[in-house]
Amino acid sequence: MPLTRPLRWSVVVLGGLVALVLAAAVILPHVVDLQRFPPLVTGQVQALTGRAMTLGPIALRILPTPAVSVASIAVREGEKYPGRDAVRLRQLSIRLRLLPLLRGRFVFGTILLDQPVITVIRDRQGHWSYEDILARAKAANAAAPSAGGPAAATPGQSFSVERVEIRDGRLLLYDDAVVPGRRSELTVWPIDAVLTGLGSGGSNTLDLSVGLGKSRLEASAKMGEEGGARILDASVKPSRVAAADFITLLPWLGVAHPRGLVVGGGVTVEGRAHVPLERMETVQFDGTLGLEALSYKDATMTRPLEKLGGRLEVHQKSAEWKDFTATLGSSSVRGRLQVEDFLKPRIGFDLECPRIDLNEMIAAVVPPAAAGAPGPAGAGGGGGGTEDGLLQVNAKGTLRVGTLHFMNFDLQDVRGAVALKDAVLHVSDMAAKLYGGGLKGGASVDLSQKKPAYHVDGALDGIDVNGVAAAYDPGLKDILKGLLSGRLAVDASGADLSAMLGTAKGDARLDIVKGALTSISVLKQLAGLLEAAGGKGIGRDETPFERLGGTFAIGAGKARTSDLALVSTDLDLAGSGDVGLDTSLDLAIAATFSDAATRGMLEKTPAAKALIDKNGRLAVHLLARGNLAAPSIALDSHAQARQFTEQKKAEVKEKVRGRLIDLLSGKPKPDDPGTPPP
Repeated sequence: MPLTRPLRWSVVVLGGLVALVLAAAVILPHVVDLQRFPPLVTGQVQALTGRAMTLGPIALRILPTPAVSVASIAVREGEKYPGRDAVRLRQLSIRLRLLPLLRGRFVFGTILLDQPVITVIRDRQGHWSYEDILARAKAANAAAPSAGGPAAATPGQSFSVERVEIRDGRLLLYDDAVVPGRRSELTVWPIDAVLTGLGSGGSNTLDLSVGLGKSRLEASAKMGEEGGARILDASVKPSRVAAADFITLLPWLGVAHPRGLVVGGGVTVEGRAHVPLERMETVQFDGTLGLEALSYKDATMTRPLEKLGGRLEVHQKSAEWKDFTATLGSSSVRGRLQVEDFLKPRIGFDLECPRIDLNEMIAAVVPPAAAGAPGPAGAGGGGGGTEDGLLQVNAKGTLRVGTLHFMNFDLQDVRGAVALKDAVLHVSDMAAKLYGGGLKGGASVDLSQKKPAYHVDGALDGIDVNGVAAAYDPGLKDILKGLLSGRLAVDASGADLSAMLGTAKGDARLDIVKGALTSISVLKQLAGLLEAAGGKGIGRDETPFERLGGTFAIGAGKARTSDLALVSTDLDLAGSGDVGLDTSLDLAIAATFSDAATRGMLEKTPAAKALIDKNGRLAVHLLARGNLAAPSIALDSHAQARQFTEQKKAEVKEKVRGRLIDLLSGKPKPDDPGTPPP
């Protein structure tokens, strides 16, 4: 079918245009002098940013779309950081739209940044390395309306970029201000991003995939202005991040990064971030962190916290930790926490613990004085211990513990108000069950010293003394029975019970009622005498008593008493001396029989009259030495002799007194022969 005349002309024109385009695609790259552009571009960059720029070889192509590519671009840092590159690119590719250009508009189809490396630095005063560029940009914008302003545009012209792609980018961040006194470093790689709408007058959107170690964060964002400042509002898509990778972000999220921090497990992150580009350190984050089998250890700990779990709901500088769980050795805890000020955390909590082994927990804490020694600077590391662990934490809340093990003792149903400040743990309004009885009061442990320092001030009520004694030293089992009450106020320090006993200072008032004391040695002999006299004060195997107690001054590894007293039916004991905290004994004891028992003994053994004290009661003086489990009890001959001497003196005085009375009354001597009997 023959072509019509108009159609033939259309085919000819179209063929000519195609031929022209093909000819341009072949000829232009060889005709156009591309090497005249680098000085123009680098000069303009120098004028706008104050930074020197170098460009590698430039290539031009026409088909399939017009494009320019530049290899090996570098933008140097300013004078403040000589010898550094602020930006490096492996290659820059620019695609230009022809039709908008014919209408007076510069529209770039796609700008591709291949393997860019951006270095950002902040000094100790908090100034970013790019702040001078922002200042220049603001000055240029302010001058734009004037005729000679650099941003002045020809009427009808505009500039926009449809799409900017970043492939395999890398961000290097060096910050001397986020954590005072040390350099914090961060490498974010790889970065893949797509930016649309740049320069179009509409909103700029950003889809971002960021690598953190072996993890990746996915986010979308919009860029805008707020109070004249450029703002990035990002939405972080649900992303699972290894905890070891996530902690690299902590300083810029306003969270303390203790020295020697090692973590394990994973964190699922989701939320929104508000990032002022001129002050990135003021980033605000609202979202949730789901913790999955996290472990945590820093330089202030000898073993890690494990099985950290729960959901952390973050609102900028505060967070609520729901369904919190953690274990340390055989100890476990669950509950809820509220956290404010992540750099120097203030924590409120309500916690429950099925079991706490306080010995394990204290052993797991390294004193800050030892943990705070300077360490090497580096990624996430740095010298100085001012940011370390417990010294930066203030905590206050309530605690309920099913079983609390401390030294050799087990407390049940422990309740109390707990506060932690300056590495000192305080427990107030404490109530607990202890071996069938109760304990109320307060306690504290100071973990800031090389050796933990303890303070206990509590009231004891109805405690099974045999249980306490057996826990204190298994060799004391069944030596002493009864219900213990009283008050104890003691300070001590040390990593174990032996060290604590050697440093203990304080005082105590202890009373045991409805008890029994094992009868041994001389006590068994006294029991035999008393039994023969019809008394029931002591038995051959044990001495029941109504009360045993006294006051004690504690120090130098001993408890000194001057009013130790045992009260029973027919026998009372009064003691003074030292009871060693290592269960040693050095006591002087006076055993006094009741009036009834004294009469019975004198009737059966008149010679026992030599043991009568000034009150007319049979008294035996003893010395108790050795240790509580197997004491050596012997007669105190010196004390017994003093008693005998005092008794004789009293008898002589009584005779003299009687004679004086007789003389004063005129009665003759009974042996006077001249005196008739009455």
